[in-house]
Amino acid sequence: MEDSLRHHILPGQLQADLADQYGGEPPSTWMDALDRLRELANGSNAELWRMVMDHPMTAYVPVQCQKCGHILPDTTRTTKEEDADLGLTEDEPMPEEKSYVRGGWFRGPRQSVVFVMNCPICGEVSRWFRSDDPKIILNPFKWGRLCGEQENLRLHLARYLGVRLRTAIPLDWDHVWSEYQEDDGTWTVHDDSARNFAARLEECIGAWTGVLAISPDHELCYDATDDYLLLKNEGGRADLHHRKKMLEWKQKVKAARLDPTGQSTQAGTLNGFLLGQSAMSSEEITSELRHAVKNFASQEWWQVHQK
Repeated sequence: MEDSLRHHILPGQLQADLADQYGGEPPSTWMDALDRLRELANGSNAELWRMVMDHPMTAYVPVQCQKCGHILPDTTRTTKEEDADLGLTEDEPMPEEKSYVRGGWFRGPRQSVVFVMNCPICGEVSRWFRSDDPKIILNPFKWGRLCGEQENLRLHLARYLGVRLRTAIPLDWDHVWSEYQEDDGTWTVHDDSARNFAARLEECIGAWTGVLAISPDHELCYDATDDYLLLKNEGGRADLHHRKKMLEWKQKVKAARLDPTGQSTQAGTLNGFLLGQSAMSSEEITSELRHAVKNFASQEWWQVHQK
């Protein structure tokens, strides 16, 4: 992780902006910037993590022209023709890119491809791809960092800094976020929109059908669906001002779980429906998650298959 944090020399304007915001000398690398946050956290892991979560190092960066910054809209699902109208095509990874490229969602589900953007504004050609590698994700030169890359980077940083983190994965919705452990042992969702994920059902782009919390530590894995459909004073995550809408949102999630076509969900998939058909309780889902992580998380897929 340290090599990745030291790999890029930050642009001069970013160095100046970070010095203005956090004090100290302008940081030459992300490692310098992280060292400054450690100083400001004064020994508190939770305070350090809150600052990391809000820092440009882990911020969301839309996919854009790497010269002029023209943003490519990230809509739910598109056709190749719609991509081409915006100057976007797919390409096979070059040899030097191949080991870093992964599949994932961008304007729909994609294989391990490189996106080539011919900018309609400045004419520059940019190459971008989804990646789990922190060196790639930390590129500060207008490199897209979507929610999946954000959370992959935060996982790398959390391990490096000794912060306990688990990943929240909504079923049948293309998104991901994290929960971290406070100094007193409680778990917190820092991001408002993630903490109030139920409110995103108002976006009219489809529903989600559940939330699973995943961690390399099997004891931290659980079915978190109810937490995101309950208010804080009920033991859940959602802020109290959502009280009037919560029953309606619960009903939307329940209806989407009963949809055998998946068309009512944002991703158009059937994970929640299949879980519903299994008739497993929340406790049973939690048990299966923990069993799977405990017994199989450190193995490759073919090792699991052989069992």
